Order: sequence, then structure tokens, then C-alpha cells
Amino acid sequence: MLYLTTLHKLWLLIMLDKKMPFIVVAILSVCLIICVLFYNEIGFESSADLGFEGLTFILLTYIYLTTYHSFKSYSFLVIGSWLLLFNKSYDLLTEFPQIEFHTDQYEVIDTIFDDGSLFSGFLFIAVGLTHMMQVLSKQNMRDELTNLYNRRKFSEIKLKTFDLIYFDLNDLKKINDFKGHQVGDLMIIRFAQVLRTACIDQEMAFRIGGDEFVALTHESRSSSFIEHMYKQLGNEQITFAYGIETATKETLDQALIRSDKSMYDMKQTQKKSTKSAPNLHG
Repeated sequence: MLYLTTLHKLWLLIMLDKKMPFIVVAILSVCLIICVLFYNEIGFESSADLGFEGLTFILLTYIYLTTYHSFKSYSFLVIGSWLLLFNKSYDLLTEFPQIEFHTDQYEVIDTIFDDGSLFSGFLFIAVGLTHMMQVLSKQNMRDELTNLYNRRKFSEIKLKTFDLIYFDLNDLKKINDFKGHQVGDLMIIRFAQVLRTACIDQEMAFRIGGDEFVALTHESRSSSFIEHMYKQLGNEQITFAYGIETATKETLDQALIRSDKSMYDMKQTQKKSTKSAPNLHG
């Protein structure tokens, strides 16, 4: 148990220290150079084969140590990487004549360790890469700050006909200038939360700019959607303007332009009618 705990601590040290991959590579390189220089004395058949296998193992080790944090959450990639490292370690060990003598006596096991681990490693990595690309593709359609959809998700709208509501937050620039961007970000996050809770089946909410949002609701449900927004934000210092257009996927771009103009007109009206006190209803 103590042995396993020590190994675990050593492993964490290697993974957390940015210099450790270079140190490990340096140690392995020195060991390889010594083996190549004294290959006759050790009993290796070919210094070239030993050097090639050793360099390949060192390269795989370096790639694994420097990229581990990027793929550690993908179990198939981790398993595949370990299998490839095992395969190359096995190839390297079997360069030793003493070990090769014993492995030749167990041909089936030798084949499983050699060819089997290589095939399995590539198979796990292929599956892991496919899964990772699917996850990254989905993440690429999300706004990083609010986790709402971004413009890339427009291609996956499910509603055939919908109300498009174009929102714009009021006075965000002033809040950023006088209270700081952190307060402005909290305002954006809160508005996004309310947008998300207002959506029902197949409805979608997007952040398409710094303070600009879009909601796609079932046709004729935009009024109740906005009413929900007012109700949720009624006691908070978050105000907004909006524009509404009925659209389909085919007319989405035109609806965005028209609703943006309607939103801008509403914002101008708000500025004219309320210059002193904030309007909590947009």
C-alpha cells in the first residue's frame, strides 16, 4: 500500500511539473546512449534497431507527458496511449537477448503483447479521438461565458416556424467602465440564466455578441417569453431592449436584421422617454 502511494505521488509530481517531461526525456536519452555505446557488451544484435526503438519510445513518452492534461478526461485516449507505450516498451525490452530468448518460447503471448497491444492502442485512440472531436464540436457551439448557444448553433434549429426575439442589454458599457468588467460579466451571466429558464421544449437561447442575445420561441409565444423575462428581472438592475420577428430557418438572416433594427428603435425610444430613472421593463 505504501509502495502504491509513493508511486502515485511520484506520478503526480511528473504530471504537474512542466519541466518534468524534459527531465524524463533526458534520463531516457542518457540510458539509450549508454545501451547503444555498449550494445556488443550487453549482447544486442543491432545498435541501429536498438536506437530506433529507443528513440521511438522516448518520443512517445514525451508526447504523452506534454499532452496528458489535454486528453486526461478522455479514458479511451488514456488507455490507448498506455497501450502504445507498453507496446514500444515491450519492443525495446525484447531487444535484450536474454528477454528475447524467453519470449520466443511463447509465440502466442509474444504476438498478443507485440501486435495485439499495437492494434488495441490504435483502436482505443481512434475511438477516443472520435469522442473528443464530438465533444469539442458541441463545445464550439457554446458561448464560453454563459454556456448559451452561439451563432454556429443556428444550423441546428429544430422549430420550423418561430418567433425570433433579438435582445440587447442597456448600459452595459457604462457598467463595465464604472463598476468593472467583472460586474458586467455577472450581469450577462444572470440575463443568460433567465433566458435559459424561459425556454421550453425545442426553444433555444443564444449569445451572439457582447450584450446581444437571441431567443427562438414557438410561434406566437414571444409575448409570454418576454413577460417571463420582466417578471424574473423585475427586482434587478438589468434592463433591455428587444425586437421581434416571425421567421423560419430559411429567413433567419433577414429576421435577424429586421429584429435588430426593431430592437434599436426601441432602445432609442427608451433613451428619449427615460433619461433619469432606469426602466426595469426594457
